[in-house]
Amino acid sequence: MLFRNGLRLFMENFKNVYKILIYKFIVMLVATALYTALLLPQVIEILQSSQMSELIASVKEFLSAFFDGKADALHALKDDINLSVKELLAFISSKTLKIFLSALGCGVVYLLTRFTDTLCYFSIGEMLGDKMETYAETPFFSAYVKNLARGSLYSIVYVPIVFAFDVIILASCYFLFFYLLSFLNLFVSLFLSVTCIIIANALKLTLTSTWLPSMTADEYSVKQAIKSWGLVDKKLRGGIFSTYLVSIYIIVIVNVIGAIATLGSSLILTLPASYFFFICLQYVNYYTLTGKKYFLTHERIVTNEMHGDESLAVEFIAQASIEEVKEKEQDSFVQE
Repeated sequence: MLFRNGLRLFMENFKNVYKILIYKFIVMLVATALYTALLLPQVIEILQSSQMSELIASVKEFLSAFFDGKADALHALKDDINLSVKELLAFISSKTLKIFLSALGCGVVYLLTRFTDTLCYFSIGEMLGDKMETYAETPFFSAYVKNLARGSLYSIVYVPIVFAFDVIILASCYFLFFYLLSFLNLFVSLFLSVTCIIIANALKLTLTSTWLPSMTADEYSVKQAIKSWGLVDKKLRGGIFSTYLVSIYIIVIVNVIGAIATLGSSLILTLPASYFFFICLQYVNYYTLTGKKYFLTHERIVTNEMHGDESLAVEFIAQASIEEVKEKEQDSFVQE
């Protein structure tokens, strides 16, 4: 039910994919310019150094001697190449501070890119919520400006948490792969490592699935949004996880096959479409859990009776209200 409704909502609002595409293209251009400004001076300095020139000359002499069949000269030229490599590495080591600062700057740019991307998703979520509740067409720029403050606060919290989770996933699967490779063949090791990555990402999407919709649909604070997942009935968590797991596999297959068949051209469309589909799943999931009626299409409104979650919705909203009252009491106590 969640996957089917998410897919129908995705197709009904497909034009949002182009908005995400244009936004990410602009962000990518700015990020590329910043990466270039940070890295290009260091790269040019290394390429124009005398050590690099000597290494290139030594490699050319070695290749020339190799193709000319001068076996006696190869050993000496090999020593020259090794010496040139050592000198180049020593030169690079002398630039460690500059290289470190450039790498640090690139890391900051990467996090800022994810921050601005999350602002886009927050605005798209606001637009999708308006469409689901009243079938209203909210302009992207209007939603972006309106939610800039709340979206920024959400991004400041969301991006570091998800980034840390991604690093843990990649590091764990990296070590898992080489551990498995010590007693299994390459194919099985890759199979198990990729499976773990997909399962971990499905878990990440499941745990964060109510954050964005709860902030745009019910005006939750960031703290309340993070806690909202804890209000979901444990019996339903498995189904939500399963939906995300299947969705990830389908999206990976579509992107990989499309990239191979079109020499990468399809990724221009399928990547932003993948992001938007996950947003649609989040909103269908949240509106189902809270028992909200919503427009699936212009002719079809999903109601509590259609998915049978009315009792869950009452419980979810009641628990959320209790949490809100407790927070207000704590705040008033602190002020006193």
